[in-house]
Amino acid sequence: MTAVLFDEVVTAPPAPRPTVAPAPKRTPRPPAAGGDPMVDAASRLLSIPLRHLYAALWRVGVIEVTA
Repeated sequence: MTAVLFDEVVTAPPAPRPTVAPAPKRTPRPPAAGGDPMVDAASRLLSIPLRHLYAALWRVGVIEVTA
């Protein structure tokens, strides 16, 4: 077994700081075929709890997701 002595210390230059780029602006989606605004609002309101329900069922193991 051989031991090697490194007596030259080289410091690395500091890493450049990352710059924060602004998020791209999202374009609003047009309503689907000019439907009823009440139906659109109700579907938006109900879709969020439905997603939470699916996520909870997936975590518990009731729903199995396969790719």
